[in-house]
Amino acid sequence: MKRNNATKTSFGEYFDDQRDKIVQDMQTGKNTELYNAWRENYDNSQREKKEKRYRKELLECSEKGVEISPECKVYFKKRFE
Repeated sequence: MKRNNATKTSFGEYFDDQRDKIVQDMQTGKNTELYNAWRENYDNSQREKKEKRYRKELLECSEKGVEISPECKVYFKKRFE
């Protein structure tokens, strides 16, 4: 359903201000910048978690003399290529 700006329904001053801010951010590309920054931070934290998990597995398996998992092998192989 198309909305005409002239017939914009008001939901109260607070909600109208929030809507106007969202519309303005979409028009300036600010949401894209914020999303890209968030995504980069999220990817880095996920990469760090994965690295910690595999490093811990490698150390534990080395101490016990047990073979590491195939996922861990692939991770370290890619990392050092």
